[in-house]
Amino acid sequence: MTRRRPAICDACARLRQRVDPQVAGRYVPYCAAFPEGVPAEIYGGGFDHRHEHPGDGGIRFAPRPAAEGAMRAFELRRT
Repeated sequence: MTRRRPAICDACARLRQRVDPQVAGRYVPYCAAFPEGVPAEIYGGGFDHRHEHPGDGGIRFAPRPAAEGAMRAFELRRT
């Protein structure tokens, strides 16, 4: 099993997860910007959602309290 690389979502107050009805034991990340599921280029691809992304309806990253470590991991990934 491969570990997902840090994403900006890990530090976002809007991130939620729900059970994937099609795959046992899998969860679908979603949020106010992407209620049908966070796009792979954000959740796994490293896109910085402090910037506009098609389909986000103007809703962007919102820092989660005490998520400095997750944000640092995301920033380090991008360097």
